[in-house]
Amino acid sequence: MTRDQFELLAPGGDLESIKAAIAAGADAIYCGLDRFNARNRAANLTLDNLNGVLALAHQHNCKIFLTLNVLILESEIPAIVRLLSQLNTTNIDGVIVQDLGLAYILKHHFPQLDVHASTQLNTHNEGQILFLNQLTASRVNLSRELNINEIKHLAQFGQQHNVQMEVFVHGSYCIGFSGICYISSARNGASGNRGRCSQPCREQYETTKTGNDYPLNMKDNSAFGDLEALAEAGVYSLKVEGRIKKSHYVYTVVDNWRKQIDRLCDGETLSQDTTELYTVFNRDFSNAFLQGEYGKSMYIDNPRDHAVKHFSKIYQCQSVDDVQQVKKKLYDDKTAIIENVARKTQDFDISGFENKGSSLKGAIDVPMLPALATPPEREGNARLAVLISSVEDCYLAQQDNIDVYYQLPMGLADEWQNLVALFAANPQLKPWFPAILIGDDYQAAHNFLVEVKPQWLITNNAGVGITAQQLGLNWVAGPQMNTTNSYALKCLHEEFAASGAFISNELNMKQMRHIKRPAAMRSFYSIYHPNTLLISRQCLFQQTEGCKKIKVNKGCLKRCNKRTSIINLKDNPYVIQKQRGSHNAIYSEHNVMNLEVLQDLPQLFTDIMIDLRDIQTETKVNASKEQIIEQFVALLDVSTENQAELLQQMIQPTRNAQYQKGL
Repeated sequence: MTRDQFELLAPGGDLESIKAAIAAGADAIYCGLDRFNARNRAANLTLDNLNGVLALAHQHNCKIFLTLNVLILESEIPAIVRLLSQLNTTNIDGVIVQDLGLAYILKHHFPQLDVHASTQLNTHNEGQILFLNQLTASRVNLSRELNINEIKHLAQFGQQHNVQMEVFVHGSYCIGFSGICYISSARNGASGNRGRCSQPCREQYETTKTGNDYPLNMKDNSAFGDLEALAEAGVYSLKVEGRIKKSHYVYTVVDNWRKQIDRLCDGETLSQDTTELYTVFNRDFSNAFLQGEYGKSMYIDNPRDHAVKHFSKIYQCQSVDDVQQVKKKLYDDKTAIIENVARKTQDFDISGFENKGSSLKGAIDVPMLPALATPPEREGNARLAVLISSVEDCYLAQQDNIDVYYQLPMGLADEWQNLVALFAANPQLKPWFPAILIGDDYQAAHNFLVEVKPQWLITNNAGVGITAQQLGLNWVAGPQMNTTNSYALKCLHEEFAASGAFISNELNMKQMRHIKRPAAMRSFYSIYHPNTLLISRQCLFQQTEGCKKIKVNKGCLKRCNKRTSIINLKDNPYVIQKQRGSHNAIYSEHNVMNLEVLQDLPQLFTDIMIDLRDIQTETKVNASKEQIIEQFVALLDVSTENQAELLQQMIQPTRNAQYQKGL
């Protein structure tokens, strides 16, 4: 192994952490400015000191990547274009993005800026890599949930298409797949897709049947012992999570990883000593996602620092005094690290660099983006789309005045041939693809589309979108593809021949009203649905209801069908449901019903969706599915207060908080 096969990528939440990462031997640092990045709680850089940071880092052969990894609102497009113009005058080494509209703007107006795909894009299959490669992404941060074999397959695929793979090797694990976690957004408008996650998963819940108070809280990720396997898999960038961690944390983790990489490259035995990693903040460690061993062992019933507990066990503490000694030693050790970092960075002065070269605040050349065409007026009423998940409901597709979509499972590899037969028997049925399709399940989605060739399909996974484009099918980007601006629509249509897209349910009326769809594109919006807050590859029943299995196996995905609920002590209960064939999910207690948008923005959408899948929340439905469909069709025909009231009587209670708050 040679050092140029790897990049050690460190977090830089503030100037001191950036300096600490450089001192510890990071090859690259990712950091944000005070806007447009997914760590609003980090101190972040300003445009004033960016040039200084770049000069200091480059002096030490360290790259700087800027995080612009949030969803962009329509009103923010001029500001982001100006910012990109300013970055174009610097020596920035790359930008990390989530938003498809921003990726489109970068490709067409700032081709000299190197683009990296954020973990927020939740990349876990070959099609998504092709999709992002089309948008000029030179590297992709893979979903944290993947095991080493899945990573190896994608790394080899990436090498064939000149796309590098980046993998998180240390720091916090999320309980849900990134980018499609809305639990914080639904609760208080603090969206993870805007870097404002309030971490409800780390909070205390009413004690569960299994005796857990923190049933969603996972240990931290540490792949320290897996470096050789990651190297053999072909991973290029080893990424440390921690943009809201202090400089002594960043230094310690990066220093340990730097030495481990150097050992591998020098042919030395790798270290098993994790003493220093346990000295700085941790929730205990797990490498279970990498090993494909997800289950009970990944949870810890305490979201706070585990260091004292760890060393109390190591030193076999028997008394309160013994524990106090451990606390004192930890305090002294951390103080020593802080002093060491201060010594090593004392000459890292950026003030001499700040005004060299072009000023970022001065006059710059900002490209004028071509004006977006005003979409044509919709002819007639918005069309109703209905989502179902039960074979018994397929008869609903026989109605001519609606479109019925059938939810395909995430475990598609075991089911796709049966589903081909189902769609052959119900030719009016249209497929709805989930957000998560890993490995063989993605290949099964490809096989299904080749066999069925549906007239229309909705997908929440970009990998299916690129397959649909290759097959010449009409495809619609689903709500979990997070479309929040006109340029995302333009991107989907021009780059990938999408025939339509859902506008994100995280937006409010003001954030939606100026979005323009291309003339040949349909615009969708879901006005009634059980609110999916997150999807997890973990089993959410082991810490709640209880499960005899210690870890998740393939049979769990295929066969398990369970439901329970948990109560957050700060506010809401949440519903946990595992559908047969799909991963675990958390839903809001009450379904979303947004009839206001039909009054507020009567012309924006060509298609309105209602979700009639059998997800059991606390919302009670006092009507048959045919009656509900009939009432929604009538509402779209002539929207009156009386019809809205009828629907609210049929379906109650419902909520509409995300539309009120927006992003």
